[in-house]
Amino acid sequence: MLLPRISLHRTAPLLRTSCLRQISRSKVPLQSFRGNSTSSAAPKYGTKRPIFPERLLVYHAGTGRSVFLGCLKVTTIFIFTFFTLVVVPTHFFAEHEPLWVAGAVMISGTVPMLFVAYISSPFVANIHLRLPAFARHSRDLLTRYSQTLPKDAQLEITTMNFIGKPRVSLVKVAELRPVKERFGLVNYARDTKEMNSKRPWWMTRAVRQFGVHGGTRIKEGTGIWDNIARTIEKRSNTSRDVNAPKTSS
Repeated sequence: MLLPRISLHRTAPLLRTSCLRQISRSKVPLQSFRGNSTSSAAPKYGTKRPIFPERLLVYHAGTGRSVFLGCLKVTTIFIFTFFTLVVVPTHFFAEHEPLWVAGAVMISGTVPMLFVAYISSPFVANIHLRLPAFARHSRDLLTRYSQTLPKDAQLEITTMNFIGKPRVSLVKVAELRPVKERFGLVNYARDTKEMNSKRPWWMTRAVRQFGVHGGTRIKEGTGIWDNIARTIEKRSNTSRDVNAPKTSS
């Protein structure tokens, strides 16, 4: 008896269709048949978003203090202008008044403006610390960086100019030293002689004195300014000990 001859060309499509049906009915997903490289992705640490900004607010004097001082400066300027343009000419051209009355009125309008400008020029409204990339990803790294600041670490210190406009000074931490000037209103200062020598005559002079007192509670930079202040104090004491003359026994 002769058996029918089976051709592989005819049976191959049937076997392929039967296998695909069995796989589709089973509960095993098709992804399990692929390589392990596509099933698990490696973690990407480089794409982690920083927690802290590049310019971190570490000190804020308070909105109320800043607004009050700005309004006080502008008010004294208006008083000086009013006395100079209105009151002083009235007394100067009066027939039965001596000239010293006009001079006294002029002084009374000038002294408040100069006094407020003197005591408010070192007032610091806020301070920002420029952070490197690694210190922006963790609170622990930020604290360690603030405790061991390099000498080239930069601070953006915002003060007020003569008319109350904010003025930002870029200062290195190594340039600051603790002082007590202007009846205690100034507690930090830096040397600006070289900086002012390079500026043209028509530019304003660099801010040399800074007054950092108190401050309000801030969210992200709490305690960072205290670490910076301790670093400045420590380096100043170290520099003072090194430069102190040695007494021979």
